[in-house]
Amino acid sequence: MFSKSLFTVILIIVLLPIFSIGQENIEVTQKSVSMSQGEQPAYIVVVPQADYNQVLKEWKKTIRQNTKSKVEENEHELFIAGTLISSIHHQPINIYSAVIEKDSVIKVVAVFEIDSVFFAYSEENHDLKNEKTYHQIKNFMRDFAVSQYTYAIGLELSAAEKLLKTQNKDLKELGKQNEIYQKEMKESEQNIKNSEDLISSYEKDSERKLSEINSKKESIVGLADDPALASQAKDQLKTLEKEKKNISDKLEKEQKNIVKNQSNIEELNRYIEDNTEKQTAKKEEIENQEDVVDALKVKLAGIK
Repeated sequence: MFSKSLFTVILIIVLLPIFSIGQENIEVTQKSVSMSQGEQPAYIVVVPQADYNQVLKEWKKTIRQNTKSKVEENEHELFIAGTLISSIHHQPINIYSAVIEKDSVIKVVAVFEIDSVFFAYSEENHDLKNEKTYHQIKNFMRDFAVSQYTYAIGLELSAAEKLLKTQNKDLKELGKQNEIYQKEMKESEQNIKNSEDLISSYEKDSERKLSEINSKKESIVGLADDPALASQAKDQLKTLEKEKKNISDKLEKEQKNIVKNQSNIEELNRYIEDNTEKQTAKKEEIENQEDVVDALKVKLAGIK
């Protein structure tokens, strides 16, 4: 029966070497552990880069096959009775196990009770049945670790690809923004040209109007003896001066428009320069992220 004592999983020998984050080969080892049923032979596998809760959930699901029994849990020790795992044994077996997280490394430790005996492999025992069971247990443990490692790297790859997609979208938006700046700059350049054309026209109008004003002033001098005509000429002069003022106002407006558009162009140039720098930085980010994605794909393909 299942003991309620804590599965301390105190390894008799030195702790299993910690795998590095990028390790791809997964190995299963047999070590003696102290657990609820005393010191027993256990099979240990490290699951790199995995999430503890995910591994724990999937391990419970994996060991509960073809049985109505539930996985019992007492603190850190898991136990299931009469689970039928055909890849290990043709009859129901009992499994004592634990999923342990230490220093960001997750270990799955399992003790298999087969035919009322805690299974242990010995190199001195050349019994084919013993050899076969040993390799079946190792394959079972390793396949589980591989699946969890693959799942973890798959999640990391998915996140990396999502980030890469976002970065490419950002780069595209930066490109579109530069196109908008370029369009605005062309509009400002055209506005300047239009203003320059109008100024040229207004300057000519102003010169003509000034000539008319001077001519009208001369005519007024010649009408000193005719008050009525002189008064009429003075009214005409006022109209000419008013028209001259209107032309001058239009000239000033277009000159201000040129200054405004020149200022806008300078500002747009700064925006474009800043945007171009951002695009360069974003392209570097994308290149780096592409390397990350490629490396994860290689890692995923190399898990074994």
